[in-house]
Amino acid sequence: MHTMATFDGYTHVDKLMEKALKEGTTKEELKEAYVAWSKTYEKDMCINHSYSGPAVAAEQLAQQMKEFGYTDDTRILDLGCGTGLVGDELVNRGYKNIDGVDLMPEMLEVAKAKGIYGLLQQGSMGSPECKDLGIGANQYDVAICVGTFTLAHVKSEGLDDLVHVVKPGGLVAFGIRERALDAPQSGYREKMDQLCKEGKWKFVAKHHEAVYLTGDGAGAWYFVYQIL
Repeated sequence: MHTMATFDGYTHVDKLMEKALKEGTTKEELKEAYVAWSKTYEKDMCINHSYSGPAVAAEQLAQQMKEFGYTDDTRILDLGCGTGLVGDELVNRGYKNIDGVDLMPEMLEVAKAKGIYGLLQQGSMGSPECKDLGIGANQYDVAICVGTFTLAHVKSEGLDDLVHVVKPGGLVAFGIRERALDAPQSGYREKMDQLCKEGKWKFVAKHHEAVYLTGDGAGAWYFVYQIL
């Protein structure tokens, strides 16, 4: 059993991602890692590894929200909100009506302590008909998801959750690390194209960031779509 003092969450989760490429991982393996990592997650990611994902995604979304005429009280859902790093970045850009959902109650406790979210609840992404997310259809104007669509985490079916929670005409923004996007078994590109072909959403913008995490050796792509 790992202790909070010695557990290297970054390395452990990175190994799970590598394992996912070869033999697959279980949700239980991931949950165990995040239980142990929850208290030191932000220090490890932001200070030790200069995690850029939340800031870049929030900025890409904020730019498009301005283009589409959204105000700072727009109702936003942060999917896979974790400890609230994306919420921090949205608040820094003036947005204040933010709810969050995450698989891990330990991460949600850290997010709750920040006092920046309205509703915070536990839910699981990528389930059939979005039933395990715990959120009704067409509830939000905008949704954002960062650090969740990656190896050993949420599979391509999780993109359906973005379509599910946002009202027609609303915006969704998400980031995907290059090594996950390029992995043949991930299916993220195919799912994005499928949702376009099915008339569920349409492409608005994409942005490439060369550095996602210090020492990672790869960047990430950030996408914005409009729900139809």
